[in-house]
Amino acid sequence: MWADVNGAELYHARRGAGEPMLWITGFTISSAVFEPVLPLYEDRFDCVLYDNRGSGRSRGRPALTSMAQLAADAAGLLDHLGVESAHVHGLSMGGMVAQELALRFPERVRGLILGGTTPGGPLAARPTLAELTALRGLGSLLFSPEFRAREPQRVRELLRPFRAHRPPAHGVVAHWWATVYHDTVSRLGDIQAPTLVMHGGADGMAPLSNARILAERIPDAELAVIPGAGHAFLLEQPEATRERITDWLDRRGAIAPGRPRTGMAARWEPVTRRLGLPIGALRTGASLARLAGEPIRRRRSDVAADG
Repeated sequence: MWADVNGAELYHARRGAGEPMLWITGFTISSAVFEPVLPLYEDRFDCVLYDNRGSGRSRGRPALTSMAQLAADAAGLLDHLGVESAHVHGLSMGGMVAQELALRFPERVRGLILGGTTPGGPLAARPTLAELTALRGLGSLLFSPEFRAREPQRVRELLRPFRAHRPPAHGVVAHWWATVYHDTVSRLGDIQAPTLVMHGGADGMAPLSNARILAERIPDAELAVIPGAGHAFLLEQPEATRERITDWLDRRGAIAPGRPRTGMAARWEPVTRRLGLPIGALRTGASLARLAGEPIRRRRSDVAADG
């Protein structure tokens, strides 16, 4: 099914019954990648899946986008479906969108699950060139070497949805720039939602240190590392992942949505959304300035200590 959301035709589907859970997929990838594991969740959750604008089966005019716009699309889809609030489960780039959704529309988010993702910006960690060079092929980017060696047929099956519903070229460009100017480091303390930060212990795409930044800076956050799993830990170790999620939710009990933003922040949201990329670039510049200033502050501190 498709829904007209903020000028884009978003492909979406619903599976299961229970508490609503919005699943947000990654860079240019369709939500079909979630289908192998959905049977583990359908008995407990009303799973809402969709393809981001510029990717998968969604349709729209060629245009740049931003995390702010992608987050507004997620909120708009919930409006279209009549879902007031949901647990939000974002993977990889979907975790970036989920962070922005929790910041801009806190009243739509109950529990926040951030998987294999990053706060972005120059203060976040990136894989080294040597690490990326060592990863050849999509399978090596997504799955641990042990899993690829142990279950090659399963890896091939799991890779099929990643190669289905290829994005248009303009969608790749749009998602690229949205990720480049994603930077939530200075705003993570404003996230109201209880948060489970999940990461594969052998993730070669997104360094584990990014998960630690998220867990340390989000006020009510818990870090769960899936030992030995790669970037696509949700697919590589589906039972262990579900167990960590449901255990966390069971321990939390009922989670109420956040308080809506008020005042200027709420009134100006549509404007800042349209200016998402320039504002993201400014935030990235501010992070660079802070990063450049740290050695100077350390030297001054050392001089003061010696003097």
